[in-house]
Amino acid sequence: MTTCSLVLNSFRFYARSHVGTLLGVALGAMVLVGAMLVGESVRGSLRDMAEARLGRAELALPSNDRLFRAELADQLRAELGTDTAALLQLLGTAKRPSGETRANNVVVMGVNEAFWKLALGQPEFTEIPEDSIVLNERLAKQLDVKKGNMVNLRVHNPSQLSRDAPMAPIEDSTASLAQLEVLAIVSDAEFGRFSLQASQVPPYNAFVSLGQLQEAIEKPAMANLMLVGQAQSPGKSPTIDQAQAALAKHWQLADAQAQLLQLPDGKGIELRSPRVFLDPPLAKAALEVSTEATEVLTYFVNKIQLGDKSTPYSMASALADFEPGSVWLNQWTADDLQAKVGDEVELSYYTVGTMRQLEERTAKFTVGGVIAMDDPRADRTLMPEFPGMTDSENCADWDTGFPMDLDAIRDKDEDYWDQYKGTPKAFISLASGQEIWSNRFGDLTAVRFASTDDKAALGQELLAKLNPIDTGLTFRDIRGQADDSVSNSMDFGILFMGFSFFLIASALMLISLLFQFTMEKRTRETGTLLALGIPPRRVRRMLLLEGGLIALAGCAFGGIAGAAYAQAMLGGLATNWKAAVASAALTYHSSGTTWAVGLLSAFVIAVGTIWWSLRKLNRQTARELLAEESPENTHTHRSVRRATVIGSVLTLGAISVVLGMLTLGTDLTPRSFYGPGAMLLLAGLAFASARLTRLAKASALGQADRLSLAGLGQRNAARRRTRSMATIGMLACGSFMIASIGVFQKDATIDANESTSGTGGFALMGEASIAVVHDMNDAGQRADHYSLNEELVQGVTFVPFRLRDGDNANCLNLNRAQQPRLLGGNPEQLNGRFTFAAILDGLDPGDSPWGLLETARTTLNLGDDIVPAIADQSVMMWALGFKMVGDTIDYTDEHGNDFKVMFVGQLVDSILQGNLLISESDFIKRYPGESGYRVFLVDAPAENREAVGVELNTALENHGFEWVSATKRLGELNAVQNTYLNTFQVLGGLGLLLGSLGLGVVVMRNVQERKSELALLRAIGFGKRTIKRFVLREYLELLISGLLIGTVSASLAVLPAVLSPTTDVPYALLGATLSSVLLLAGLWTWIATNLSLRGNLLEGLQGD
Repeated sequence: MTTCSLVLNSFRFYARSHVGTLLGVALGAMVLVGAMLVGESVRGSLRDMAEARLGRAELALPSNDRLFRAELADQLRAELGTDTAALLQLLGTAKRPSGETRANNVVVMGVNEAFWKLALGQPEFTEIPEDSIVLNERLAKQLDVKKGNMVNLRVHNPSQLSRDAPMAPIEDSTASLAQLEVLAIVSDAEFGRFSLQASQVPPYNAFVSLGQLQEAIEKPAMANLMLVGQAQSPGKSPTIDQAQAALAKHWQLADAQAQLLQLPDGKGIELRSPRVFLDPPLAKAALEVSTEATEVLTYFVNKIQLGDKSTPYSMASALADFEPGSVWLNQWTADDLQAKVGDEVELSYYTVGTMRQLEERTAKFTVGGVIAMDDPRADRTLMPEFPGMTDSENCADWDTGFPMDLDAIRDKDEDYWDQYKGTPKAFISLASGQEIWSNRFGDLTAVRFASTDDKAALGQELLAKLNPIDTGLTFRDIRGQADDSVSNSMDFGILFMGFSFFLIASALMLISLLFQFTMEKRTRETGTLLALGIPPRRVRRMLLLEGGLIALAGCAFGGIAGAAYAQAMLGGLATNWKAAVASAALTYHSSGTTWAVGLLSAFVIAVGTIWWSLRKLNRQTARELLAEESPENTHTHRSVRRATVIGSVLTLGAISVVLGMLTLGTDLTPRSFYGPGAMLLLAGLAFASARLTRLAKASALGQADRLSLAGLGQRNAARRRTRSMATIGMLACGSFMIASIGVFQKDATIDANESTSGTGGFALMGEASIAVVHDMNDAGQRADHYSLNEELVQGVTFVPFRLRDGDNANCLNLNRAQQPRLLGGNPEQLNGRFTFAAILDGLDPGDSPWGLLETARTTLNLGDDIVPAIADQSVMMWALGFKMVGDTIDYTDEHGNDFKVMFVGQLVDSILQGNLLISESDFIKRYPGESGYRVFLVDAPAENREAVGVELNTALENHGFEWVSATKRLGELNAVQNTYLNTFQVLGGLGLLLGSLGLGVVVMRNVQERKSELALLRAIGFGKRTIKRFVLREYLELLISGLLIGTVSASLAVLPAVLSPTTDVPYALLGATLSSVLLLAGLWTWIATNLSLRGNLLEGLQGD
């Protein structure tokens, strides 16, 4: 008979004995396959979401406030041979006309028919009519509207002159679209989820006609986002290089925010920008085209002063024709001041700092000459088209962005404006002008070329010198970024394997025990095979093959159950555990690879466990197996002493650590005693092991005078010490983990008002849809621009941050962030706030680690292409994939230059999760076009915090602020980890309950082995009920010992949390879990005892 036939016959003959082992394998396979299917389902759901939000779009050209011609998309469509779409995408707010519902941070998109062609599913309409609006499902639900209802929008109006720039008018930075009728509510597949940011939570999307939105913001035919779709043929989609090449071929100066103007009277051709100041790359290209070009810088001065005479509010130009230190006045101004050559003139002007803080400065010059009003240099076209001034009828209508004393404007000044408009009244050297008036937006307002140049040819030469990337027009591979964000996302398969640790451990314990017990029943058969001359290696291989068949059958059943387990876990993530996935709608996904890997893993682990259970055969001879002898207990008194010493040392260590903390007055955190608790757990197990070993070695005859049923029970437990310790250890470790894991729960309310807490001591955190440009800490600016209750906001401090949008890199986002949001702030305003977990080696934080944002570059001798940053440890570890201080992330700035953000510090669990923080100076250097501030932290007196929040919501409604309590925000972030821990407790509790079944199995096997002993007790007069109590007591002592060791150790571990008035200890859940384990294990023991002691016990003697 062959080995295979022997194995198959044995498998069929002992099929009933293998049922328990098979069920254990099935359970393990169910958990492993189910956990992997959960991971596959999360990844599959994220992949579906990415497909829905991008549709058929492959590349994107986002330009924010830098607008380009919408026609460019049509030109690239023909060049690339694929669908393209131009959009106007603006942040804003939406509300019902009644005001009863509203939504902030709404993404308002002006689209046309080309946009919808890129969606996965085509909506019922092709174009959005005027005065109509299309909403996605999330926004419609928030506003509680349906088809036919009316919605009002307010959107950010992108000013081509940054609102942080000098001469930016104090105009309303928003535009309104009122009484829009809801045309349709689009699903995710119909581009309802469209977004360039990876997130499982859909944005609030509102779609209107592209033309209507362009008209509302007064930017006709312009766009700020282009999408390039997939090609019809697979693998033929355009690459980034091809798209950039097509862009460079078809773009025009208007796309670079520039224009060439033919000046009157033969004054030449002027290069100027609607952004007023020429971008440095544009100015550089212009000077490369012609070395004889004239550079112009014109600025607005408050007054030109000579002695006690002054001329108010004038234009002054800086040109290369003049000597440094000298000023030339036009004839009108010289007459007004009665100035002559050699006089000293003082120019007063404003410079704009952060938060539009104005600083009035002066510069003194010597009059070098006077320019006649008919001199070609007295040129009104030297004045750029300043918004708010150029088209004004009179001086009183000027909106300069600076405070003006209208009483200082004289009739003659109005007459000058009527006759000469913005003709400069003063001229200084270009070097002097750039020294005092240059800013982050540029140091020229125009470049002039000779009148003999050909305008069209000049434009082509300029474009040839420029690269679209230099002006911020850079295509992004949004499809590749989406794939990376999904494939590198958190692996929920591994996560749920960890959650199910005790379920898997219980299954392995059952596999080992049940298979081992089956083999012990077959010792004579095994011994016979060896006695017949079959080599031991072949016998072990036959038994292992038989175990492999059990594992194979168990995996088949477990795989089927794994799908149900995965769906149950997904149901938990949709309900009780939804905080872990930010309430994302996850759907079940599976693949052949996932099934294969899961089942193979389960099979290998099961076979490995069975192999481990067969080790004893290696140590037993044929005679021992035929005689059904068990290996002798080899533990010595040295083992007892070693276990006792280890237990004593661990106990003293735990006591010493606790006393040391109490003596030193160390602040106790909820986790302070977790280490001592774990030490006490190990000590308890060591003492239990020593006790069982001592009982096993003691002579029964030597204890005859004091032997009792209780003593017999303890000695019997020690006979199979390994089994008893496995039971105690499983119950002790399981109960300890489940009861103590709660100390890792994060409570946002603990020390929430302290500046070193996760809230930084701040009361509120807010994010605006439409940026705030004025200083919220300045009462004067608040009064001028915001209708705040000044009495209420007394003592309130605002910490503002500039925001560069990107992926939200906090634990609420299941996707891996590719380019996280950047916050630019003033480090000084954060001094003493939050707690740092780590600082980069080589840096001295001193009293203010936040200062490293500005000092790290010098200390570490970093290049200009590296920007120091600080981030939360959870962002670095989980959202970015185990980043450490010193690591970097790649970014591209507004002008297409690559740079790296280097982590120099790491925060502990803060409300700033999701963002990387850099200094404001680095921010505005990289992104000068990002005007204003959109993220705020607010410190308010404790008694006014709620009222301040209400006031800010009301007064800043038009900015679309979303204010939230800092404590609530931190609680939302902490809820993810807390939910993970709750999941572990629930699944761990199930595993512990299942593990208690192992106790029943141990009882059944041990009773079977001791039938003769129990029959002897019956023969000498013990009643059957007494014997049952004897057996029950023996194993209930093991059960109680395990639970007691685990619970007492856990009590020490959680003591600080229990004593904390702010900690909500789930006593009911813990009590219910441990009580269920006790009751269920007791039930298994009672059932096993009764089943094993059925029938006539005296037959056990006859059998012997």
